[in-house]
Amino acid sequence: MDHKHLSMSLAAVFLLLCLYYCGGITLLPIVAIPIAVHELSHILTLRLLGQKITRLSLDARGICIYYDGSCSAAGHVLAALAGPLGGALYAAAADRLSRAGGGDWLEQSAGVSLLLTAFNLLPVLPLDGGRVFAQLCALRLGEERGKGLSRSVSTVTVALLLFSSVVLTVWEKTTIPLAAAIWLLLFQNEEEVLVKSGEIR
Repeated sequence: MDHKHLSMSLAAVFLLLCLYYCGGITLLPIVAIPIAVHELSHILTLRLLGQKITRLSLDARGICIYYDGSCSAAGHVLAALAGPLGGALYAAAADRLSRAGGGDWLEQSAGVSLLLTAFNLLPVLPLDGGRVFAQLCALRLGEERGKGLSRSVSTVTVALLLFSSVVLTVWEKTTIPLAAAIWLLLFQNEEEVLVKSGEIR
């Protein structure tokens, strides 16, 4: 894949620098490996489904995998679920290795992978769970009614996340849940993130 099919925005570079500044070089593998496993699980599944990966991009929305989008609805759902499944399997393997003496960083990485997996299964676009929910709603109710229901569920879920994250920020002095909720609020209504568009994260 040449440079024309791989792009990175300045926002992504800034986020990576913030991650390095907050946790140092030791934090990078703890976070990077679960993310890599998640995305590679998407790519592998898409390739097994006969899809051509046309472009990868890293920007403020995250890592975006573009593909030709010609597979069936079931294929889109399977490709979306592959990321969280890969993340869950990695978390189990990393936890077992850490118990066998692999190091504390593996236990931390397993925890990060579990959190990312749970987060990605929320029924909110552009997350994998939101893609699956939107596709199932469209199949069951038709495209227009399905889109309306998935958008309503997405909005309510984000509102609940914002409320709970504000509470956590006040009581636990942690801003990570609030940052995640704001990220979802900014990008949940993008039309191009629907599974049928041939883009996945």
